[in-house]
Amino acid sequence: MMKKGSKWGKVREVVFKRAAPTTSAWSRIDMSVLFPELYREKTVTGTSPGAMAGRVLPKGHRLGPVRQVYIPSQSVGLYSLRLLDKVEILCVGFGNGKFNLHNSKTCKRIHTIEASPDGMPVTSIRDYLDTNGHRIVAGTADGWIRSYKLMDDSSVVETAAMHFDDPIYSIDTSENYHICALSTRQIKVIDGRTCEYVREVGHISEDELAEDEEIGHGQRVTCVRFNPSEKYTCVSGSWDRTVYLWDIRVEKAAVREIKGPKICGDGLDISGDKCLTASFFTENALQLWDLGSGKLIENIPYRDNANEAEYLYSCRFVDSQRVYAGGTGTMDAKVINRKTGEVEGAVFDAKPIHSVDYSNGTIVAGGTSCYVHVADFNSQHGD
Repeated sequence: MMKKGSKWGKVREVVFKRAAPTTSAWSRIDMSVLFPELYREKTVTGTSPGAMAGRVLPKGHRLGPVRQVYIPSQSVGLYSLRLLDKVEILCVGFGNGKFNLHNSKTCKRIHTIEASPDGMPVTSIRDYLDTNGHRIVAGTADGWIRSYKLMDDSSVVETAAMHFDDPIYSIDTSENYHICALSTRQIKVIDGRTCEYVREVGHISEDELAEDEEIGHGQRVTCVRFNPSEKYTCVSGSWDRTVYLWDIRVEKAAVREIKGPKICGDGLDISGDKCLTASFFTENALQLWDLGSGKLIENIPYRDNANEAEYLYSCRFVDSQRVYAGGTGTMDAKVINRKTGEVEGAVFDAKPIHSVDYSNGTIVAGGTSCYVHVADFNSQHGD
């Protein structure tokens, strides 16, 4: 209320209504048509971007020239990589719900496949061989798992699909089964031929149980991996600093528990009776474990000096002597000889590496910069 004698006249109120949102004319235009040079995939052979800032390959490295593919921004980031077994094809999964098939030697794109109808990220890609040929399996953040057959001309034909209500974070495959890590704490087992639900492994009871009675992860499962030599066993990793070994024929019983690794990406691999883990730790992030006992075999040094943090996302076995890993701490991916401790190959980036893979003498790495780095690795050189 105004004071008596105020010189102000009558106050009139004006109400501004929020305008309805409008769609810019620019947003309806396909910018790749107007500016094709900016949006076209580019293949470059030579030095990795990180090397331009003074980073160089170690003396005596075993890498051939690094081939790079720059993925345009309309792909909304790189989420997954897979080098297909026994063929020269690289699969690259993106944040826009699509994945590309590239020739792993030339890096040229062969096909683009839409895996998510809602344009959600392709979070995981795997492949396997069965009696009918080569299969590719893709999982997406909107819950789709799709199986494709790779044809002789490198095109793909979708053969089966299944949808979950939860995002898929990781998948792995065998001839008989797929396993999926969702946003829950359990693992879904899927029939590999029909994409039909089989069972759930690692079910957490809704009843109140003591901590030592709980079966399975305490937080979201981030990675799953089949044991190549035992088709019914797999491992799973989580943020909860545990890795479990499972028999997928049994719903609840974990075969083994490994305490320690904090898995935040595609950070598990198995070779024989050994499990390799890549953890989001400052140091001792790359570790080798015995699956039979669940005990640590060794810490594999990753960082070059004590002032660096490791923070690894992804890892692979190269052979019995060498491992390959990458992450965000040093923004690179390295092939390390665990017996000598030497770095025998590396690719550098200006941003974090999220995914690495190795197959048939080829290494690949990619991350948030949308550079895909591909190189041949000669494990026999000098041996």
